[in-house]
Amino acid sequence: MTAQILNNLSLASLPVIIVAIVIGLGLTGLLLWIISRGCPHQSTDIQTAALFSKIDLLQAERQRCDADHANGNINAEEHASACRDIDRRLLGLSTEMDRLGQSGTSILTPRNISTSLLMPALSLVIYLGIGNPQSPDRPFASRSAEITAAKAGASQNQNAAATALRDAIKATEASPNNVEAWLLLAQAAANVNDNETEIRALRTAIDITKGDIAITSMLAEALSRAADGQVTIPARALIKTVLETDPAEPRALFLDGLAAFQDGDYAIAIGQWQALLAVSNPDAPWVTLVRENMQRAAEAGNITLPPEQATAAAPAGPDAQAMADAANMTEAERDEMIASMVKRLEDRLVETPDDTDGWVRLARAYDVLGQNEKALEALANAARSAPDDLDVQLSFLELILASGTTSADITRATAALAAAKKIAPNNPQTLFFEGHIARLAGDNATARAAWSALLKLMTPGSRPAKALEAEINKLN
Repeated sequence: MTAQILNNLSLASLPVIIVAIVIGLGLTGLLLWIISRGCPHQSTDIQTAALFSKIDLLQAERQRCDADHANGNINAEEHASACRDIDRRLLGLSTEMDRLGQSGTSILTPRNISTSLLMPALSLVIYLGIGNPQSPDRPFASRSAEITAAKAGASQNQNAAATALRDAIKATEASPNNVEAWLLLAQAAANVNDNETEIRALRTAIDITKGDIAITSMLAEALSRAADGQVTIPARALIKTVLETDPAEPRALFLDGLAAFQDGDYAIAIGQWQALLAVSNPDAPWVTLVRENMQRAAEAGNITLPPEQATAAAPAGPDAQAMADAANMTEAERDEMIASMVKRLEDRLVETPDDTDGWVRLARAYDVLGQNEKALEALANAARSAPDDLDVQLSFLELILASGTTSADITRATAALAAAKKIAPNNPQTLFFEGHIARLAGDNATARAAWSALLKLMTPGSRPAKALEAEINKLN
């Protein structure tokens, strides 16, 4: 920026700079003169009116005092004392009135003048740093073609969106039981901000599919969008339904965290968004937004976030050519490419079995491919390689419980819970899983103790606290 300023300070640009300085100083002086003429009088008038109001009140008080003395309510000594006090206060107000008439408040102080001069000076420095006095003018008239093209492009996009909406409506009329048609209508309506049509289309799709979880999440999102981003009570009811059926549904997890954030339950919000990141691919489009929201929640709640270990060690993504090649592949070819990438990661982890982040990435890859047992095995290796990493232990525990609730699963989860309790026995997630596993095993006393301890860590009266309290009351 310094080089740019020195470059702009040339002889050719000097007249332009001098004119700019003169105009800036002239405008600043004119502004200060106008304010200095108007402000003191306005201030004086307001103060004078206030003084007159106080004088009127004191005179009224004096008249009441005289009336009380005449009626015999106060004796002569009390009357004289009251009159002296009123006269003293009136004298003070008259002195203040004289002072106000002789002087006025001026804003032309050295501080105000220097501040006013600083603004045009900074503007000039910024312009010299990023501008160019030698740049040719671009009059509005000469850019008519550019402006016309921009307007035409915007109009074309609007027309295309409107046409897509009309086509989608016709498709639903032609095939009223086709769920894909209703979903296309919802998307087309969202593109033109027609919230009412979008919500109606999603409700119809839910009725057709007998309560599809993914579409239910889409409806919760649409209801929240229609309420300017606020997660409404109807949306929260839908989110609860979705998470009870599928605790790892990404859209519902995000909205549940957002609802907690809006309620001021920042720890709960961070927990839900951490769960969302745990089930998301590292390159998922919502990951960046979720991390930013977690940071805002941590700042609002004065909460320290754990280090982002997976992000720091994540491998670089494919280059542009590899992505282009993948786009042109058939489904079988893409599956083969993914399998080869997973195989390379497996081979590398054989040589570096202590690479915790590598095992976590392998588990995610297996989870995407639908190979749950291999995902569990990879997370088990990650847990063994990092016995003191609470996040890894909890991720392993969560995946075990998501895989099934047989006696073998509960036994495996109990062993993983022991590792987590060894690290942080009073961690909210640890306490939750302890109560959950105990309830699955039929040990209601342990479940009640763990969840009661967790309830004490939650905000009293909050939505999550009430939900947990209801679950505790269900225990015999």
